[in-house]
Amino acid sequence: MALSRWTDNSDNDMNQIIENMLNYQEWHTPEKDPLTNENLNFSVSKSFAENKEMIINGSTLHYNYLKYEYERVRPGEEENELRSSRIYPLSGFVIIYTDGVKTQYIINRSGNAFTKTILRKLNDYSGKLEVTENPFKISEDLFIWMISQVLNEGDESIDEDTVIYLKQIIGFKGATTDKLATVIGSGNRIMNLLSTLAFLFENEKVTYIKPIVEYENDTIEFSMDINGTIDIDLESYVGDFMMDPEEEREAKVILKTSLEILPKIITNYYLDRENEVWSDSIRKEFFKGIGEKIQYKIDELTS
Repeated sequence: MALSRWTDNSDNDMNQIIENMLNYQEWHTPEKDPLTNENLNFSVSKSFAENKEMIINGSTLHYNYLKYEYERVRPGEEENELRSSRIYPLSGFVIIYTDGVKTQYIINRSGNAFTKTILRKLNDYSGKLEVTENPFKISEDLFIWMISQVLNEGDESIDEDTVIYLKQIIGFKGATTDKLATVIGSGNRIMNLLSTLAFLFENEKVTYIKPIVEYENDTIEFSMDINGTIDIDLESYVGDFMMDPEEEREAKVILKTSLEILPKIITNYYLDRENEVWSDSIRKEFFKGIGEKIQYKIDELTS
């Protein structure tokens, strides 16, 4: 599932925001079925009676897990007598969290105008700036840096202060192809180099990458899109939260990945840029080095 991050800019704290969402019957005006005039469904519920807390980056974060479901009239199908064609349901979850200063959301939808509309609808917001997207700062160069880390530094932590390994890149996509290429930090190195080189020459830009990361006691598989949206494979998760109830486990994995693991990866990329450990010229040398290593292997096999 896609996940996007948003910031609440209202003057309300997290508890006030949750209370307002749950009291939707006081402010929500039901949408009508155009044929039957019946009220369409609308509901919001929270999973935890009391807000949960966890430590993120050394600070206490309070959070809750909200589920929503409502119906809408499908545009162009208002007169269709088949209800399943005339009316369509929308459902999902929102993780709401705060550090005591600012309240944010992570919702299981991509970051776009429609997702913003959903969040405004759930909050009964009518202005334009109560909710703003807070996308992850993801770039194509970050993707190339991650690929280089797996190929060249796969057995070393990318962070000096914590232990975080980019163990494998399950796949990455380019702007001109939907094919997935794979890079593994171990195994047949020449095949890794060949698949990487072929992909990079075939595509002008890497737009999507899917790494497996080991951090502390957790192994997490997730994907990153150039538009700032991420997707976490919750089914493959292994770590400290495995025995927690499902929704609590999901919330913890999503929060830890979104607010701790991914920011550490991005921070170390920028530190490498600042310290000139990674630059445009080094990136070119990385490409060149892949070709040279392949050529050396070919010469070795044919000599």
